[in-house]
Amino acid sequence: MPHVILIEDDALVRTLLEKRLVLAGWRVTALRDGRALTTVATEDPADLILLDLGLPHVDGLSLLEDLRGRGITTPILVLTAYELPHLHATVRSTGANELLQKPYDQEELIARMQRLLAA
Repeated sequence: MPHVILIEDDALVRTLLEKRLVLAGWRVTALRDGRALTTVATEDPADLILLDLGLPHVDGLSLLEDLRGRGITTPILVLTAYELPHLHATVRSTGANELLQKPYDQEELIARMQRLLAA
């Protein structure tokens, strides 16, 4: 069973997505913010990380930079509602493998997750 770490501050989105991923056969570690991400990613490594950019306390780009700076190579799929110019390029240059704009189709999300695992 593949393991995913999900970092999403919106409780409803986090809960619904966690349930959908469990139904799809994933083991999910769900976090509401990124303060514990580095510890969790080190102590209970995941096959994939789903990272929201708009998080309280520490923004997603800073978390992404921190993970990559620590040598964590786990594939990261960024989820965001932001629509900024050059966002895709910024996210990729910071170390993300994929970016998916909110709102997204859950089947598309799962397909991208599976593709990252297969890579």
